Amino acid sequence: MKISSLKTILLSFLLISAAIFLVQCESDSDEDLGSTFEEQTEEITSSFEEEREELAGNLEYLRVEMDEQLDELSSRIEDAGDEADESLEDAYAELRDDRSEVESALDDLENATEDTWDDVKSRTEEIHDSISSRFSDWKEDAEDLF
Repeated sequence: MKISSLKTILLSFLLISAAIFLVQCESDSDEDLGSTFEEQTEEITSSFEEEREELAGNLEYLRVEMDEQLDELSSRIEDAGDEADESLEDAYAELRDDRSEVESALDDLENATEDTWDDVKSRTEEIHDSISSRFSDWKEDAEDLF
């Protein structure tokens, strides 16, 4: 009877030890999953921020170029007075409208969240490419105006 009781106690001890070991292993794996999830979230956030900063930088550079051209056009229109060519004034209005669109895209970038990022990113890239192309064409045409 003593041997049977010892076997029961030993078996119980082994089962409890195995259960504790399994629970501990499961707990460690949950911690690993949690840190992996946190690391992935940080990487996504970092990528989002980097892309946003890059796009904002591209738009800000374009805006600065446009501002320089707007200042130059404004000066030429002012110097010409009443004799200002209508095409200069049209070019100025077109460039001012494009600049407003760039400003709006910058605002959208600033207010973008990770949830809205894909839409904002694609719209911003389209705006940048479109206006950048028009601006290049405009600069070529402006050489004829001046």
